[in-house]
Amino acid sequence: MESSRYKNAQESPGYLLWQVTTMWQKEIRRVLEPLELTQPQFILLHACVWLNERDTEGNGVTQVQLAQFANVDVNVTSQVLRALEKRELITRKRHLTDTRANIITTTPEGTRLALEGIHLVEAADKVFFDILSDRKDEYMEIMQEFIRHKTDV
Repeated sequence: MESSRYKNAQESPGYLLWQVTTMWQKEIRRVLEPLELTQPQFILLHACVWLNERDTEGNGVTQVQLAQFANVDVNVTSQVLRALEKRELITRKRHLTDTRANIITTTPEGTRLALEGIHLVEAADKVFFDILSDRKDEYMEIMQEFIRHKTDV
């Protein structure tokens, strides 16, 4: 009995995705290092800025909304937000009507780091994904299809 149905690892879509993801994460860690942010910290910090910018009703962004938007486990989200709060990059306040919920906002320093980080990450993404050149739109459609499929399951 063979240990894999594939003759070589390069035939496995999961293995290839793992390899590319690892390469990309290494690059993102490198660009975020000067900001002293981990990738999960950056994702949640920037997501907080992003969602608060789009909060047209003024309700504030909850911890659960952040977790859902970033597709990060709620317990992990809570741990990461604690670290960001300790660095005084975010504030957490009780929701006015839902006592179980926390409203998350970035401090001025948190906003500054999120914006600096997004410029660094977007520049790194441009370089990393330039290899796709004219196939980038197709790649984006495929990735979006995976995300839609995951949410439909």
